[in-house]
Amino acid sequence: MAVPFLSREHELHAFVHVDEDALAAGPQAEGPLAGRLVAVKDNIAVRGAPWACGSATRRGLGPATEDAEVVRRVRAAGGVVAGTTNTDELAMGASTETSSWGSTRNPYDPTRTAGGSSGGSAAAVAAYGVLAVGTDTGGSIREPAAMCGVVGVAPSHGSVPTSGVVDFAPSLDRVGPIARTVAEAALLHEVIAGVDGLVAAAERGAREPLGGRALGVVVPMSGHRNAPEVLERFEAARLALLGLGATVLPVSVPRFGDLLDVYVTVTCVEALPVLEEHAARGPLGEEAASRLRLGRSLAGTREHAEALAVREEIRADVATALKVCSVLVSPTVPLTAPLLGRPGMADPLARPRTDWWTVEANLAGIPAASVPAGLGDGLPVGVQLMTAHGEDARLYRVGAALEAALGG
Repeated sequence: MAVPFLSREHELHAFVHVDEDALAAGPQAEGPLAGRLVAVKDNIAVRGAPWACGSATRRGLGPATEDAEVVRRVRAAGGVVAGTTNTDELAMGASTETSSWGSTRNPYDPTRTAGGSSGGSAAAVAAYGVLAVGTDTGGSIREPAAMCGVVGVAPSHGSVPTSGVVDFAPSLDRVGPIARTVAEAALLHEVIAGVDGLVAAAERGAREPLGGRALGVVVPMSGHRNAPEVLERFEAARLALLGLGATVLPVSVPRFGDLLDVYVTVTCVEALPVLEEHAARGPLGEEAASRLRLGRSLAGTREHAEALAVREEIRADVATALKVCSVLVSPTVPLTAPLLGRPGMADPLARPRTDWWTVEANLAGIPAASVPAGLGDGLPVGVQLMTAHGEDARLYRVGAALEAALGG
């Protein structure tokens, strides 16, 4: 089987391991993936591949001895696991610059970040047309998908198995698909979740208008805090949804767009077990170490208790909003891919802008997707869709309709 991605790896560095034996052998089973190449994020166990999670503390552990459950399902469906992709250390970051393997670069402009922490997976999809599996704790699938111009989905929490995945914050962690199109993301999602109906929803969305479906544009996530080029493409998406027959109305969800402090507090404390475990093996990178210090300082404090209480309030607020509309809509990130080395991108205490609109879905426990909305100043922009827990098919229905309307 051909290796289509070597031509740009010298500049992109999307992969950290390529399984040439698997590529040569081809599919080992018949199934819906039918020989499709699938890339898997470095924090997910792939038999025979390094399972480093981007961290120097794991580089000496040797290859994984068995597949994570999602990888087993990919192989059983006829997928060919092409290799593993780069990630921020321990999946904690927004730029894939904190990886001990080195940085991944954006296929649209190699001087810019591919996003994070699933930047290697998104870059591989954009550059080579493979399917990819990533993880998302606060936007780590959707952010790089938006920056690389591909589709990324964070499924409903708990709906895709995480066995064989290095934990970050288990109550927020998701495993999900990244693909060039909504239909391809639906196909991979069905395989790794063991469900059906998602491909059918995408197919329906691609051929039928939205027929009065109520969609809520989230305020202030869709306002002036976004870069002008992002707002321009988001407005084009809003008009496209109107043209499809949807009712598009402004919706206010209390605290949405201002939850980074809550997210950082909740995740840093919840991540303490994995951070302590890896710190015991050797020095952590700067970002992971800063999260460890912050988690230690917050554990058991009033601030942590208040953050957990706010999280419960968020879930109730989202449920209320979704009684008015079936899907919440916003830009995925408020800016296009930043230049590599930009201060604050790899520092959780700096509250990077890339996380502004994505942590909400993880805190609320709901599924979310990023769908390409075209280019702003030559770089990809994504539109984010969010809906109620367990209603992932809605994302594919609306996402496919939007993709078709925008000419994707």
